[in-house]
Amino acid sequence: MFAETLKRLRIKSGKSRYKLAQYSELSEPYILRLESGERANPSRDVVVRLGMALAHGVSSIEIWDMDALLLSADYAPLRRRGDGGGATSGAEGPQDASSRD
Repeated sequence: MFAETLKRLRIKSGKSRYKLAQYSELSEPYILRLESGERANPSRDVVVRLGMALAHGVSSIEIWDMDALLLSADYAPLRRRGDGGGATSGAEGPQDASSRD
């Protein structure tokens, strides 16, 4: 599931594997192996680096996409202010900005 999520988000971000490798400081062959499923179980640090690299300079990747990437690798989603320690059921999607604060 991680492989499919990573590839889907990379395409959504409009980045090539080469650019993703540059922004994440991971090797392009390693990213290819992750996307093909040849390499499984990346560390949480690698998943976060990939998520941050996917979001770099684009508005099409949101925090919910980062959560989806983390969840697909069997890691807990990111914690957000006021959520009491992290969502247990996964990413629910964006909330109305007026309900924050």
